[in-house]
Amino acid sequence: MMPMLIRLFLCLTTACSVCFGMANAQLTSGISGPVVNEGKRAIGYRAAYDPDANGLAQRVHYDHALNGKLLLRGVAQARKTSDSDVDFDYFQAELRWQLTPDSADWQQGLRFDVRIRDDDRPGLLGVHWMHQVQLTDTVRARFAAIVSGDVGNDARDGVFLQTRGDLSWRLSGGVDFGGELYNSYGAADDILPLDSQSHLAGPFVSVPITDTLKLRTSALLGLTEASPDVTFRLFLTQDF
Repeated sequence: MMPMLIRLFLCLTTACSVCFGMANAQLTSGISGPVVNEGKRAIGYRAAYDPDANGLAQRVHYDHALNGKLLLRGVAQARKTSDSDVDFDYFQAELRWQLTPDSADWQQGLRFDVRIRDDDRPGLLGVHWMHQVQLTDTVRARFAAIVSGDVGNDARDGVFLQTRGDLSWRLSGGVDFGGELYNSYGAADDILPLDSQSHLAGPFVSVPITDTLKLRTSALLGLTEASPDVTFRLFLTQDF
Protein backbone atom coordinates (compact mmCIF):
# COMPACT_ATOMS: atom_id res chain seq x y z
CA MET A 1 0.00 0.00 0.00
CA MET A 2 2.68 2.55 1.00
CA PRO A 3 4.84 2.21 -2.20
CA MET A 4 1.70 2.57 -4.33
CA LEU A 5 0.70 5.77 -2.48
CA ILE A 6 4.19 7.22 -2.75
CA ARG A 7 4.13 6.61 -6.52
CA LEU A 8 0.70 8.24 -6.72
CA PHE A 9 1.87 11.37 -4.90
CA LEU A 10 5.06 11.62 -6.96
CA CYS A 11 3.05 11.32 -10.18
CA LEU A 12 0.64 14.02 -9.03
CA THR A 13 3.53 16.28 -8.03
CA THR A 14 5.24 15.90 -11.39
CA ALA A 15 2.05 16.33 -13.36
CA CYS A 16 1.03 19.47 -11.50
CA SER A 17 4.50 20.99 -11.89
CA VAL A 18 4.43 20.44 -15.65
CA CYS A 19 0.90 21.82 -16.02
CA PHE A 20 1.01 24.87 -13.78
CA GLY A 21 4.55 26.25 -13.94
CA MET A 22 6.05 28.89 -11.64
CA ALA A 23 4.93 28.89 -8.01
CA ASN A 24 4.35 31.60 -5.49
CA ALA A 25 3.40 31.23 -1.81
CA GLN A 26 0.01 29.60 -2.39
CA LEU A 27 -2.19 28.59 0.53
CA THR A 28 -1.98 24.82 1.04
CA SER A 29 -2.91 24.86 4.73
CA GLY A 30 -6.44 24.21 5.91
CA ILE A 31 -8.57 24.77 8.99
CA SER A 32 -7.43 22.21 11.53
CA GLY A 33 -9.95 20.64 13.85
CA PRO A 34 -9.10 20.03 17.51
CA VAL A 35 -10.31 16.42 17.64
CA VAL A 36 -7.66 13.69 17.81
CA ASN A 37 -8.72 10.11 17.04
CA GLU A 38 -6.62 7.50 18.80
CA GLY A 39 -4.77 5.30 16.31
CA LYS A 40 -5.02 7.91 13.53
CA ARG A 41 -2.55 7.32 10.68
CA ALA A 42 -2.81 9.21 7.39
CA ILE A 43 -0.81 10.59 4.49
CA GLY A 44 -1.93 13.60 2.48
CA TYR A 45 -1.13 15.46 -0.74
CA ARG A 46 -2.20 19.06 -1.41
CA ALA A 47 -1.83 21.46 -4.32
CA ALA A 48 -2.81 25.14 -4.57
CA TYR A 49 -2.79 27.06 -7.86
CA ASP A 50 -3.06 30.81 -8.50
CA PRO A 51 -3.84 31.30 -12.24
CA ASP A 52 -3.06 35.05 -12.21
CA ALA A 53 0.48 34.43 -10.94
CA ASN A 54 0.72 31.06 -12.73
CA GLY A 55 1.87 29.82 -9.33
CA LEU A 56 1.70 26.41 -7.74
CA ALA A 57 2.60 25.10 -4.30
CA GLN A 58 2.50 21.41 -3.38
CA ARG A 59 2.92 19.53 -0.12
CA VAL A 60 2.80 16.10 1.44
CA HIS A 61 2.16 15.40 5.11
CA TYR A 62 1.94 12.44 7.48
CA ASP A 63 -0.28 12.22 10.58
CA HIS A 64 0.50 9.99 13.56
CA ALA A 65 -1.66 10.04 16.70
CA LEU A 66 0.37 9.43 19.85
CA ASN A 67 -2.81 8.74 21.86
CA GLY A 68 -6.38 10.03 22.04
CA LYS A 69 -5.24 13.61 22.80
CA LEU A 70 -1.97 14.24 20.93
CA LEU A 71 -1.21 14.02 17.20
CA LEU A 72 2.04 14.71 15.34
CA ARG A 73 2.15 15.88 11.73
CA GLY A 74 5.19 16.32 9.49
CA VAL A 75 4.79 18.56 6.42
CA ALA A 76 7.11 19.02 3.43
CA GLN A 77 6.20 21.68 0.86
CA ALA A 78 7.69 22.29 -2.57
CA ARG A 79 7.35 24.97 -5.23
CA LYS A 80 8.49 25.35 -8.81
CA THR A 81 11.11 28.06 -9.27
CA SER A 82 13.43 29.16 -12.03
CA ASP A 83 16.02 26.73 -10.61
CA SER A 84 13.94 23.58 -10.22
CA ASP A 85 10.62 22.05 -11.17
CA VAL A 86 10.15 20.91 -7.56
CA ASP A 87 12.13 23.22 -5.28
CA PHE A 88 12.07 22.73 -1.51
CA ASP A 89 9.97 25.40 0.20
CA TYR A 90 9.80 24.36 3.87
CA PHE A 91 9.50 21.56 6.39
CA GLN A 92 7.05 21.95 9.26
CA ALA A 93 6.45 19.91 12.41
CA GLU A 94 3.05 20.23 14.11
CA LEU A 95 1.72 18.99 17.45
CA ARG A 96 -2.07 18.96 17.91
CA TRP A 97 -3.48 18.73 21.45
CA GLN A 98 -7.18 18.07 22.11
CA LEU A 99 -8.17 19.89 25.29
CA THR A 100 -11.82 18.86 25.69
CA PRO A 101 -13.46 15.44 26.32
CA ASP A 102 -14.50 13.39 23.30
CA SER A 103 -18.16 13.80 24.31
CA ALA A 104 -18.12 17.63 24.17
CA ASP A 105 -20.26 19.31 21.50
CA TRP A 106 -17.83 22.27 21.57
CA GLN A 107 -14.35 20.88 21.09
CA GLN A 108 -11.21 22.95 21.68
CA GLY A 109 -7.53 22.33 21.13
CA LEU A 110 -4.10 23.85 20.55
CA ARG A 111 -1.68 23.32 17.69
CA PHE A 112 2.02 24.19 17.87
CA ASP A 113 3.99 24.73 14.63
CA VAL A 114 7.72 24.88 13.92
CA ARG A 115 8.72 25.67 10.32
CA ILE A 116 12.19 25.51 8.74
CA ARG A 117 13.06 27.14 5.40
CA ASP A 118 16.24 27.20 3.32
CA ASP A 119 18.03 29.95 1.34
CA ASP A 120 18.49 32.07 4.49
CA ARG A 121 14.73 32.65 4.74
CA PRO A 122 13.31 32.98 8.26
CA GLY A 123 11.66 30.08 10.03
CA LEU A 124 8.34 30.28 11.86
CA LEU A 125 6.84 29.48 15.25
CA GLY A 126 3.05 29.40 15.48
CA VAL A 127 0.18 28.54 17.83
CA HIS A 128 -3.40 27.75 16.75
CA TRP A 129 -6.33 27.94 19.17
CA MET A 130 -8.84 25.62 17.51
CA HIS A 131 -12.60 25.27 18.00
CA GLN A 132 -15.16 22.85 16.57
CA VAL A 133 -18.92 23.00 17.25
CA GLN A 134 -21.39 20.33 16.18
CA LEU A 135 -24.44 22.49 15.48
CA THR A 136 -26.70 19.62 14.31
CA ASP A 137 -26.21 16.01 13.33
CA THR A 138 -25.14 17.17 9.85
CA VAL A 139 -23.82 20.74 10.35
CA ARG A 140 -20.40 21.50 11.85
CA ALA A 141 -18.48 24.75 12.35
CA ARG A 142 -14.74 25.25 12.86
CA PHE A 143 -12.80 28.35 13.86
CA ALA A 144 -9.13 29.00 14.64
CA ALA A 145 -7.20 32.01 15.95
CA ILE A 146 -3.51 31.90 15.01
CA VAL A 147 -0.47 33.79 16.28
CA SER A 148 2.94 33.35 14.66
CA GLY A 149 6.37 34.91 14.54
CA ASP A 150 9.47 34.69 12.37
CA VAL A 151 12.75 33.29 13.72
CA GLY A 152 16.25 33.20 12.27
CA ASN A 153 17.74 35.09 9.34
CA ASP A 154 15.83 38.13 8.03
CA ALA A 155 13.04 37.55 10.57
CA ARG A 156 10.31 40.20 10.61
CA ASP A 157 9.61 41.93 13.90
CA GLY A 158 6.31 41.35 15.65
CA VAL A 159 3.66 38.72 16.27
CA PHE A 160 1.32 38.13 13.33
CA LEU A 161 -2.41 37.45 13.61
CA GLN A 162 -4.72 35.25 11.53
CA THR A 163 -8.20 33.78 11.86
CA ARG A 164 -9.80 30.95 9.88
CA GLY A 165 -13.20 29.31 9.87
CA ASP A 166 -15.51 27.04 7.95
CA LEU A 167 -19.08 25.74 7.97
CA SER A 168 -19.83 22.30 6.51
CA TRP A 169 -22.88 20.16 5.81
CA ARG A 170 -22.76 16.36 5.69
CA LEU A 171 -24.78 14.79 2.87
CA SER A 172 -25.56 11.15 2.19
CA GLY A 173 -22.65 8.96 1.18
CA GLY A 174 -20.16 10.86 3.36
CA VAL A 175 -20.04 13.93 1.08
CA ASP A 176 -19.32 17.26 2.81
CA PHE A 177 -19.77 20.70 1.30
CA GLY A 178 -19.61 24.21 2.68
CA GLY A 179 -17.67 27.46 2.80
CA GLU A 180 -14.38 28.56 4.34
CA LEU A 181 -12.73 31.88 5.25
CA TYR A 182 -9.03 32.81 5.75
CA ASN A 183 -7.98 36.17 7.25
CA SER A 184 -4.49 37.68 7.75
CA TYR A 185 -4.29 40.99 9.61
CA GLY A 186 -0.58 41.75 9.89
CA ALA A 187 1.39 42.34 13.09
CA ALA A 188 -0.48 42.59 16.38
CA ASP A 189 1.08 45.98 17.20
CA ASP A 190 0.58 47.35 13.67
CA ILE A 191 -2.64 45.99 12.13
CA LEU A 192 -2.67 46.64 8.39
CA PRO A 193 -5.32 48.78 6.68
CA LEU A 194 -8.17 46.63 5.35
CA ASP A 195 -7.07 46.92 1.71
CA SER A 196 -3.60 45.64 2.68
CA GLN A 197 -4.91 42.67 4.63
CA SER A 198 -5.48 39.26 3.01
CA HIS A 199 -9.03 37.89 3.18
CA LEU A 200 -10.01 34.80 1.18
CA ALA A 201 -13.35 32.97 1.08
CA GLY A 202 -14.96 30.31 -1.05
CA PRO A 203 -16.77 26.98 -1.36
CA PHE A 204 -15.41 23.46 -0.90
CA VAL A 205 -16.63 19.91 -1.41
CA SER A 206 -15.15 16.72 0.08
CA VAL A 207 -15.94 13.38 -1.52
CA PRO A 208 -14.93 9.88 -0.36
CA ILE A 209 -13.30 7.94 -3.20
CA THR A 210 -12.94 4.76 -1.16
CA ASP A 211 -13.52 3.90 2.50
CA THR A 212 -10.09 5.35 3.34
CA LEU A 213 -9.27 7.81 0.50
CA LYS A 214 -10.90 11.25 0.40
CA LEU A 215 -10.74 14.05 -2.21
CA ARG A 216 -11.43 17.69 -1.31
CA THR A 217 -11.55 20.52 -3.85
CA SER A 218 -12.04 24.22 -3.16
CA ALA A 219 -11.77 27.68 -4.68
CA LEU A 220 -10.80 30.74 -2.63
CA LEU A 221 -11.75 34.22 -3.86
CA GLY A 222 -9.88 37.34 -2.79
CA LEU A 223 -12.01 39.87 -0.86
CA THR A 224 -9.45 42.70 -0.65
CA GLU A 225 -7.04 44.41 -3.00
CA ALA A 226 -4.03 42.67 -1.40
CA SER A 227 -5.56 39.18 -1.75
CA PRO A 228 -5.04 36.85 -4.72
CA ASP A 229 -8.06 37.04 -7.04
CA VAL A 230 -8.65 33.28 -6.96
CA THR A 231 -6.84 30.17 -5.75
CA PHE A 232 -7.84 26.64 -6.74
CA ARG A 233 -6.99 23.82 -4.33
CA LEU A 234 -6.98 20.03 -4.32
CA PHE A 235 -6.45 17.87 -1.21
CA LEU A 236 -6.08 14.07 -1.12
CA THR A 237 -6.03 12.17 2.19
CA GLN A 238 -5.37 8.45 2.63
CA ASP A 239 -6.14 6.95 6.05
CA PHE A 240 -4.60 3.70 7.27
